[in-house]
Amino acid sequence: MPRTAVVIVCLPHSTPTDLLVTEATTLLTAATTATAASPAGHFAVSTRLRRRHLIQPWQRTAAGGPIRLLDLDHMRASGYRGFLHRWHIWNQVVAGTRPAQPPWHFWDRARTDAKRYNMHRARQDYLAQPRITVMRTYNALPHRLLHLPTSHLEAFQTGPDGYANLGLLCAVPADGLVTADGAYRCAPSDRLADQLSYLDEAQQLLAGLDPRERLVALACD
Repeated sequence: MPRTAVVIVCLPHSTPTDLLVTEATTLLTAATTATAASPAGHFAVSTRLRRRHLIQPWQRTAAGGPIRLLDLDHMRASGYRGFLHRWHIWNQVVAGTRPAQPPWHFWDRARTDAKRYNMHRARQDYLAQPRITVMRTYNALPHRLLHLPTSHLEAFQTGPDGYANLGLLCAVPADGLVTADGAYRCAPSDRLADQLSYLDEAQQLLAGLDPRERLVALACD
């Protein structure tokens, strides 16, 4: 799990609103190595009614509540648009550079050929790639428009549609998902294949939930 992550916890519809955070935190700490957690205003909400059933409603966001009161479609659409915008900025920044290899390409080589290619050399080779260099340079600018995560390299290089669809897919499940039976799902690494496997499973789990069931977003370390 990332050092700081947003994890979505699924709870039965019978869970009282005033116990949602407590129950979600209990499930999270039992299923993961998280040592602290607090509600995160992750979900979009559009209703002005029944807000007493939401956790920490503030303007158009909330930390959780019944699925039927959370605007998950809006979150997915916003995720798509946000990632598409970021891709266009990235495309301008890296214009003229060759496609780069993701870090795991170098790490794997260092692990399998440690005598001739150590991890220090692997890090140097990864960072020396012109495309990575221009991304890091842009991220260091004091007045940059936005941050370009180097961990998104593989996804950026799939093109605008692929990257925008990734934004749609990760908008709701975030970094991890705990089901009502206490099972924890997350991507085991930053590899795009691992991310997509997690997001595919998360989408199926979310689609199978009853609209009355509860979701709680927790920021954790």
